[in-house]
Amino acid sequence: MPEEGRGAAPDIDAIRSFAELALHPIAVVAGPTHRLLYVNPAFAAACGQDCDEPDCRPAAELFPAFAEGGHLAPLDLVRTTGRPFRAEARRLPFGGPDRLWDVDAVAIRARDGIITGVLVQLHDVTALRGRLRQAEAATAMLEAVLEHAPIGLAIAGPEGGLQRLSRHGLALAGRGLAECLTGGPAADGWAATHGDGQPEALPLARALTQGEAVVREPWLLRAWDGTERSLECSAAPVRDRAGHIAGGILAWTDPPEAGIGLDARYRALVEAGALAVWTAAADGAVVSFGGWGQFTGQTPAQSVGWGWLEAVHPEDRSRVRADWAASIAAGKIYEAEYRLRGPGSAWRWTAVRAAPLRDMRGRIVEWLGVNTDIDARKRTERALRDSEARFRILAEAMPHLVWQTDANGEPDYVNSRWRELTGLDLPELRGGGWLDVVHPEDRQPLAAAWAAAQGANQDYDVDARLRDREGRYRWHRVKAAPVCNAAGIVRHWVGTCTDTEERHVAEDRLREALAAREQLAREADHRIKNSLQLVAALLRLQAGRVEEPAAREALEAATARVQAVAEAHRALQQSPDFRNIRLSDMLRELAAGAAVHHPAADIRTAAPEALTLDAERAIPLALILSELVTQALRQGGSRGGPVRLSARLDEGAILAEVECHGDGAGYGGKAGLGQTVVKALARQIAATVTEGEGRVTLRLLQEPG
Repeated sequence: MPEEGRGAAPDIDAIRSFAELALHPIAVVAGPTHRLLYVNPAFAAACGQDCDEPDCRPAAELFPAFAEGGHLAPLDLVRTTGRPFRAEARRLPFGGPDRLWDVDAVAIRARDGIITGVLVQLHDVTALRGRLRQAEAATAMLEAVLEHAPIGLAIAGPEGGLQRLSRHGLALAGRGLAECLTGGPAADGWAATHGDGQPEALPLARALTQGEAVVREPWLLRAWDGTERSLECSAAPVRDRAGHIAGGILAWTDPPEAGIGLDARYRALVEAGALAVWTAAADGAVVSFGGWGQFTGQTPAQSVGWGWLEAVHPEDRSRVRADWAASIAAGKIYEAEYRLRGPGSAWRWTAVRAAPLRDMRGRIVEWLGVNTDIDARKRTERALRDSEARFRILAEAMPHLVWQTDANGEPDYVNSRWRELTGLDLPELRGGGWLDVVHPEDRQPLAAAWAAAQGANQDYDVDARLRDREGRYRWHRVKAAPVCNAAGIVRHWVGTCTDTEERHVAEDRLREALAAREQLAREADHRIKNSLQLVAALLRLQAGRVEEPAAREALEAATARVQAVAEAHRALQQSPDFRNIRLSDMLRELAAGAAVHHPAADIRTAAPEALTLDAERAIPLALILSELVTQALRQGGSRGGPVRLSARLDEGAILAEVECHGDGAGYGGKAGLGQTVVKALARQIAATVTEGEGRVTLRLLQEPG
């Protein structure tokens, strides 16, 4: 049989004309079952299956793992809304577990704009993401060098313009002096000359124009006020893969003959936020500190050599000494984190980084290091660890199934209650394995809802049946919420599964009981209606045998009233919920009953099909309308024109009217039982009655007051 909703097929030949030679996988699907109409050779090769002739089979049949993992759900959004879908760096059950794919899905439309299918394109970004991570690592390394390297560093573009400047470079020289060294405008009046007094192009300019590598060349900088500064400059070109010069790097330091000059060289850096800046001899013994004594309270005599270790927390001391000795022996950059005794004997976490300074022969002549306060970061990390620990404790103590996934929805934690109930642990849940515990009828809706929640970063709340380790299914309420960072980016998802089996069983029983109760009520109402019709028949029979006109008229009126109640009950039986009566049904029943007594009468009804009234007020209203219709017919409605019986909604109130163009409708005239019945019943249902020319109108609230 043709698939429901299947329309015109996409132009596969047109798609094939460009997709056959494409190097990335392309597929075309159509309809709510995602019939696979076409895949290109790249798609077939990536999935490792013979998909040259998909034969319009559902994608879930050809690739079950796609459907079970919820990967087909976004295609429904494209097919139904026409909005394109894009997902980046997704792991798919396709082409290997470590491959990452960008997914693009767009609607295919016919000329009339009708969506005929969905074009899916996959792009393998595994290598690109790997290179991106490498680039991010390289960028982080460069940032660390520019932040902590104890020399002046400047990075310039191919034209010599200053692009980046190290933190120490700013502290050592200032931006104006640095721009002078790179050949830029000297905003604060610095001029550079070669150390031997001979004119020569700046080192960075030679590196950029000639590709020259300059090593420790002496330069003299002179300000307009006569202030002089001696520096040693090194420069080298930066080349791209083709060997072309793409920029240059410049480094400068005080010359060795100027001495260490620690206080002068690093004062700005210390004031910028470092706890201490220090130098050590080639063997690692500290020679001098800047800012150390103010923070730790040690005197210079106490801190030099290896005495500084006394200011390190006892629990960290042996590790710090061993790591520092290992870096000295290997001649490699030293990085560590440890606690220092600060003012008031409080311990604060610091991060230390030290780099060796080598001479022309590559021998280490000294070490330059800096300690930075990271106590706030450590407190934050500790708070996060404590929060995570509290979460795990709470999750293990809860009677619910508690789980957590990464930002992409891959499970990374389940509590012991989950493992006890399902018998599955994390390795078995990853890669869409968690769907195995979901009832087959609930998998697709649950997976689709999960994909939609992830796409919109919204809370997730569904009911599904989960299988326990014994193979039994129980209803659970599955809820999840995204946990975002300060930028609003999802870090992970936290969810719970709460057993609702008893609630579902109780709801099923309640529905069954309500259905049985309604059936019983309908049966009782049916019997009441039949009994009333029997009474009406008896009264009608009796009226036919009474010769006295007044008595016969009274019996006929009683018969009409009983019949009106029976007709209201018949309308009640036709209602969907047995609590409210559709007024259109009730008016038709009243008209049919009146026609029995007045065969020649023309009685017309009008009421919206959706207009209802509760049964408690509808039956008295039926009696009132029956009285008015009977009165209208007696006063000549059958001779002068049709009697109209109508109901409508007007500003939250129901207006029920009896209109006759004969001698006129009404309930006035001489006082009688009919008039008494109308007034009494109108008071009972809080209805107001107004009478005009040939018309009586009853107004009552749609909802009882």
